[in-house]
Amino acid sequence: MTVRGAFIAVTLVGQYMADTLLELDGVSIRRGIDIVLSDFSLSLVEGQCIILHGENGLGKSTVIEVAARLLPMEKGEVRHHKSMVHDSEGRRKSPKFPFGLTLQSNGLVPSQTIQQHLETVCAISQMECDLTPILESYGLAHRRHDKIAHLSGGQQRKVSVISGLIPGMLSKKPCLILLDEPDSGLDDASIEILKTHLNQLRSAGHGILIATHNERLFDCATSLHDLNEESKREPESCEPWEKIGKKAESSFLSTKMGWKYNASTLISIQRNWLASLLVVGTLLALVEPLSISDQEVLIMGFVLAPAFTMGLVGDSVTSMLQEQRAIDWWRAQVQSIPNSNIESFLSGCILTTFSIQVFLQTFDWRIVLIGGLVGFATTFCLRFLQLSTLRLARTNAVFIRLLTPILILPWAMVVEFCITL
Repeated sequence: MTVRGAFIAVTLVGQYMADTLLELDGVSIRRGIDIVLSDFSLSLVEGQCIILHGENGLGKSTVIEVAARLLPMEKGEVRHHKSMVHDSEGRRKSPKFPFGLTLQSNGLVPSQTIQQHLETVCAISQMECDLTPILESYGLAHRRHDKIAHLSGGQQRKVSVISGLIPGMLSKKPCLILLDEPDSGLDDASIEILKTHLNQLRSAGHGILIATHNERLFDCATSLHDLNEESKREPESCEPWEKIGKKAESSFLSTKMGWKYNASTLISIQRNWLASLLVVGTLLALVEPLSISDQEVLIMGFVLAPAFTMGLVGDSVTSMLQEQRAIDWWRAQVQSIPNSNIESFLSGCILTTFSIQVFLQTFDWRIVLIGGLVGFATTFCLRFLQLSTLRLARTNAVFIRLLTPILILPWAMVVEFCITL
């Protein structure tokens, strides 16, 4: 379905022109052979709540996702706070200011607890706060230490909605909030709480863009937009939201979160280590190390094979984040998603230490270090391929990943280098 529309909003707050928080400029989106958006423009300023409404399949979620920098564009540009964050040339820049995002698929990591996930949202905003009042308002305070995987669908939706609202709740400056079907799966009491929060955040100057096909949130809107026409409304008046929380430092967040994901699930051991140990077992079953002790290249290949295999399995954290599209939530928020960089290096060192004992009955810290680098470099390359194929059709994604065997050549060169040590 083709959608053509242009919407320019100008709002006066007091005696000055309100700042523009979001601009979609001439955006065209294609899904397969279908054009979903064609030359679509929209502008959202502070203190405004625009609700995109209409039937399913109209393109409402597409607008939310392109505003969050998640979809490739044929034409157009996306700007946050008047700065380009994504364009049709494929350039993506980190937003200058954090923004709230609730995806239709929640974007949660099942192995995290509610508390851990919301603390992560706060850390991205470089803030910290007492989450108890917010959790109590949605009836989740008693479940805060439960894993998201153990929650009902409605409770998971509440966590996702709170995640989208928190950046606005923590920010004194006007903040962009993007919500895709936030009322879906919520009970009536939670919807009333959500409406109150939306009105308070709008009154505080935050800009809110909501996609929904339900009329229950229309009372919060300053404008209704069906992607063709726009109609203004007078929303309910209320007291503005009072900022909560305080400033907190959150350096190396992606690396820290990758470490936490691995530590809480042991997913690297379950996936990468298991494959490596199977390779060692297979080699031992086929070949007696002492019988080929004079074949240095072969022995060294056996020593470095576990680290190489571990990397070929791919980044375990990246694979885990693909559940519930958590990887898209992270891609929208930060430039570098959580990864297994530290784990891949350490795992490569540990597995090489094990294999060098098995095949050489000795220890050489240089080879161990090289094994760590092999694990790290191979995992990095596989993660790059994983991320580069996220939005491709399945056949194209499979074709690109068939390039993986190319990595055997540099691995073989490393094996030959190790013989000279």
